[in-house]
Amino acid sequence: MIIKIAQITDTHLLSNPNTAMRGVATWHSLKAILGRVKLKNPDLLLLTGDLADEGQPQAYDRLFELIEPLQIPTYWIPGNHDRLETMNERLHQWPFVARQNFTLGDWSFILLDSTIDNPKFGEGYFSEQTLANLEKTLNASHHPVAIALHHHPIVTGIDWLDTIDLVNATDFLTILERFDRVKLVLFGHVHLEVERTYNGIQFYGTPSTCTQVLPENAIERDRYPGFRWLELNPDGTHHSQVIRIPPHSIEPC
Repeated sequence: MIIKIAQITDTHLLSNPNTAMRGVATWHSLKAILGRVKLKNPDLLLLTGDLADEGQPQAYDRLFELIEPLQIPTYWIPGNHDRLETMNERLHQWPFVARQNFTLGDWSFILLDSTIDNPKFGEGYFSEQTLANLEKTLNASHHPVAIALHHHPIVTGIDWLDTIDLVNATDFLTILERFDRVKLVLFGHVHLEVERTYNGIQFYGTPSTCTQVLPENAIERDRYPGFRWLELNPDGTHHSQVIRIPPHSIEPC
């Protein structure tokens, strides 16, 4: 069984769907992205944080209204802009699923909360308990493993962005080094397409569905909102690509 996943991240929804953030109407942009996702018919949606820009309850309601008609199992983790308590209240009905660990087909999935209370700049951190639970879960798994978190645990090469990463990434990576069953680490936060290989593990950062961080030598396509498409094979291999949509396909406010 090939598992098809659409990773959607950093939607930054606001209470009013017609309100723009830095010139982008985030609700309309996400709606256009989901239209493209629907055509791909994934087995699940993976939302990797910063789903509401200010953590407002109405913003999560707007998210539910957009995703519910798709009837695709939707797993989520919080980002530094989110409010976890509000997310739990608003995103608990089908098709949203709050489980952090699950198995689908031949793959195991581990979803980790890297947020902290009152971050100074937006950085993330894993508690000792989170890391201990991760190691315990990996010890118990006998499948290829995909891990998702919000903050990036590897460098992006963009100086300011790498000051708001996963602060104790070294502790996290040290655990992963001991488990060759870990194949993928997916993250958001960066508003940027990132692909890195570390110790045989593929790390993927995914563009936002709204505004983007531009790398050096950026091309026009780098400005477009997007999502990551993944196909996971039973033998632990995978295929991945970033799919973007041009701004002219987004309905105006």
